[in-house]
Amino acid sequence: MSFKYTFTYNGKDKTISIPDEVLTQGRKEKLTTQETIDRYLSDEGYIVDETVAELTAKAKANKVNTAGHVQGEKKRKPPTRKPDQTKRDLISKLNAFLADLNEITAGPQVTNIERMIAFSIGEDDYELTLSKKRKPKK
Repeated sequence: MSFKYTFTYNGKDKTISIPDEVLTQGRKEKLTTQETIDRYLSDEGYIVDETVAELTAKAKANKVNTAGHVQGEKKRKPPTRKPDQTKRDLISKLNAFLADLNEITAGPQVTNIERMIAFSIGEDDYELTLSKKRKPKK
């Protein structure tokens, strides 16, 4: 069911149906029936809400296109990682150690020079991942 509302639009009387869900939502938000109807007419483009028009013009003037983002704003560059020689040395030594083991059937293969070694023992595949812990905050 819906609520029939008649108003003047472009110099002519116009009747529209306002869904009950809209009126129910207005009651939940503690709006009067007229405030709910006016908001619905504004949302549907039948009337222009001066506050909304003013805020929209202000946003366009400031080149805001989405919440928190400004048009033309430069994208953040990805962080550049400094080589960690300690991690590279550890991975190299672990790789050499694994290569000397007779049980290893495939590999070892360094998949990330500072982080990972992959290898197989029999039909099972393994990965060793080296992670450096951050210093605790004081």
